[in-house]
Amino acid sequence: VFAFVAGGASAIMDRVDYGDIIAFTGSADTARRIRTHARVVERSVRVNVEADSLNAAVLGPDVDIGSDAMTLFAKDVVREITQKAGQKCTAVRRIVVPRERSEAVIEALSSRLVEVTVGDPTRSDVAMGPLATKAQLDDVRAGIVELSSETRPVFGDPTKPVDAKGVEPGRGWFHPIVLLRERDGVGSKCIHEREVFGPVATV
Repeated sequence: VFAFVAGGASAIMDRVDYGDIIAFTGSADTARRIRTHARVVERSVRVNVEADSLNAAVLGPDVDIGSDAMTLFAKDVVREITQKAGQKCTAVRRIVVPRERSEAVIEALSSRLVEVTVGDPTRSDVAMGPLATKAQLDDVRAGIVELSSETRPVFGDPTKPVDAKGVEPGRGWFHPIVLLRERDGVGSKCIHEREVFGPVATV
């Protein structure tokens, strides 16, 4: 039997029992709450989790900046950052490139990102819509603050509101596309541990 629940899960966790299996995809924090839920522990409910996947796009040192491979790389990375406003587990969060090519890669990505129109996703001229909830928007903002200890923005201003096309001002949970760059000489633990579930990636 497959049961689909649209909307909040409410008290569904209080009703799981022996023989049930919980499959969850999402944040590590939520996964931890599921695993340690009193009913799950008491009834030995099986839990299968896929959480906080920090996917990377890697550019090899043999790829020329003006090559077809580089064009495809930039196109795919931009799509992965912006598709579903970055709200998917397979989105690219880290862009790993040879240090000597980082500026050229940032320029190539920025030239494509600036063409992405944010707004009402039902419009044919809009490529990226809003985040799902206010809580999601707050989490993205908090994640960028955390990453700021190791990065600096090189595209997009996370502090400015989005002028969403076809949307009344103040409506929707829109976030600008943000490309960050690792600060030279700074450790990168946070970059490899903190997933920002939105249109944000780090070079």
